[in-house]
Amino acid sequence: MTQAEVRLIEEGWAALIERLGLAEATRFVMLLDRRTGGAMQHLQHLWSGATPGAALRTGKRTDHSSTTQFDS
Repeated sequence: MTQAEVRLIEEGWAALIERLGLAEATRFVMLLDRRTGGAMQHLQHLWSGATPGAALRTGKRTDHSSTTQFDS
């Protein structure tokens, strides 16, 4: 995943949180990916090593070197 793609995901997540709040933003992402459960894995990856609140406040992932469901 490129840095631009990572940044887009992080900015999109921040926009969802701002507009919908944490619970509804998470619910929205889960509804998009009901079949595979990949959304939950991605959210857990975003939050690894930090509390969800800390990850959301910084708007940054704690580990940019790992792969995610979005990698091709």
